[in-house]
Amino acid sequence: MRIKKYIVGLLCLWSLGVNAGTNLQLYYDFGSLGTACPNQRSNRVTTTLELFYPDSWGSTFAFIDLDYAIHPEDPKNTPFLTYFEIARCLNFWQQTPVRDLSLQVEYNGGLGLYNDGTGLRGYGINHAALVGLNYCLHTADYKNIFNLELLYKYIVDDFNKTHNSVPIQFTFVWGCDDFCTLPGLRFCGFLDIWGQRYADMQSFVMISEPQLWYNVGRWFKCPNLNIGTEIEVSYNFSGSTGKGFMCNPCVGIKWNFD
Repeated sequence: MRIKKYIVGLLCLWSLGVNAGTNLQLYYDFGSLGTACPNQRSNRVTTTLELFYPDSWGSTFAFIDLDYAIHPEDPKNTPFLTYFEIARCLNFWQQTPVRDLSLQVEYNGGLGLYNDGTGLRGYGINHAALVGLNYCLHTADYKNIFNLELLYKYIVDDFNKTHNSVPIQFTFVWGCDDFCTLPGLRFCGFLDIWGQRYADMQSFVMISEPQLWYNVGRWFKCPNLNIGTEIEVSYNFSGSTGKGFMCNPCVGIKWNFD
């Protein structure tokens, strides 16, 4: 039910005429390399519904990921992982010398399922609230963007919060059209670094997902269609069993709704 509400909410925003930055991505994940969470090693299919749009008060970014199982040990009749994120930048001074600096508020959360051999079990990705500063340089059409964020991150019911590391998240987001002067090639992605302690684990967590897309549809009058790749790189990510390095290569297609 929550998954349905998230999707309906994002589609409602799109239907209100803010679809200039809306896209749908479909990935095949080849499985992880490294010592991280074992259930991340299974191949899987992921869909991502993503939107970004600016307005006179700032900008809004949101996405929802749904993972679908193709491994015998994973649930077969439902998506086995959903993750939702929404961030709002507030900027009432867009005509001033500090127009590139915004206030940001953000929410993260999700839900997962797994099969332990006796039936389905579930786990939550705890609510996380973030607030801080966002510094963004971009072209007028937002096709090229360089974004830095410094945020205070509070994870609700973090069982080690009394011994947690500094609750700060650093985020870098980038996007570049016609990468390396090649028409139709886009290089984009993000890097997140924050502190969180999982039992006796280190508190340093990192995840980055660089993407490379080629606008293949430009050759047959369908500029919305892209093919490309994503590399999911992380360290100490994926909960209590996520200690260590992980690298997930993916291939995908993307449809832009603009």
